[in-house]
Amino acid sequence: MSISRALDAVGASWRASLLASTQYRGNFVLSTLFSALWTAWSVLPLIVVFDHVESIKGWSPAEATLVMAWFVILRGVLEAVVQPNLTTLVERVRSGTLDFVLLKPADPQLLVSFSSLEPGRLFDVPVGLGLVVWALDQMAYSPSLLDVAAATALTVAGAAIIYALWLCAAATSFWWVKVDSLTYLLGAVMDAGRWPGSVYRGAVRVLFTFVFPIIVMTSAPPRALLGRLEALHFFGCVALAVAFAVGSRLFWRRAVASYTSASS
Repeated sequence: MSISRALDAVGASWRASLLASTQYRGNFVLSTLFSALWTAWSVLPLIVVFDHVESIKGWSPAEATLVMAWFVILRGVLEAVVQPNLTTLVERVRSGTLDFVLLKPADPQLLVSFSSLEPGRLFDVPVGLGLVVWALDQMAYSPSLLDVAAATALTVAGAAIIYALWLCAAATSFWWVKVDSLTYLLGAVMDAGRWPGSVYRGAVRVLFTFVFPIIVMTSAPPRALLGRLEALHFFGCVALAVAFAVGSRLFWRRAVASYTSASS
């Protein structure tokens, strides 16, 4: 199956997810409500901190809000697309129903990664964009089209890194029965992305830049939007995202090669 036909299959699955969400409107409304409450809870620590200090490591309240905005946006992508599908992957490996995916004439990684959508969780994305607009208004700053393009590219890079990390964590289920602890760890690390990267120093900063690159995910896009990210750092972030994407692809193929299927 060609890439275009595979994408058509993913689009059909997403349309089915949207139809299912409209069919069960109560669940959709409840999911959206919980997402709104969780977003408000995420922003609360930022409000509390700036009630006592004027800046965090050189980041003003509006600038730190930009970091929070990207954290909210990427968490929305994670909970709406990445996490539900890769959780299903773990269940398929445990039950042996992954066989039905592998037999389809399409890239199995594409099918298991994007076969469903949680529309209610996408509420975080417009909320995050709203926080971006509010922060820029508070700063009385208008980014250039080049800055917006750079920030958008780094947002895609951040989403790619999140996907790569969760894919590798889910793929370990081909060897280990229990992988929940890995996903909990990734979720806990992701929470650190709500704070500007300059907060972290030493070994922790290295860890959050190259191993779990939350600084690339949530701090680099705001800096690009404000025109403060050097070209070398921009291309470094993009290269890191490509490396994570390629690495996760190789890890996935190695994991699938070890799969013995339900009939074995």
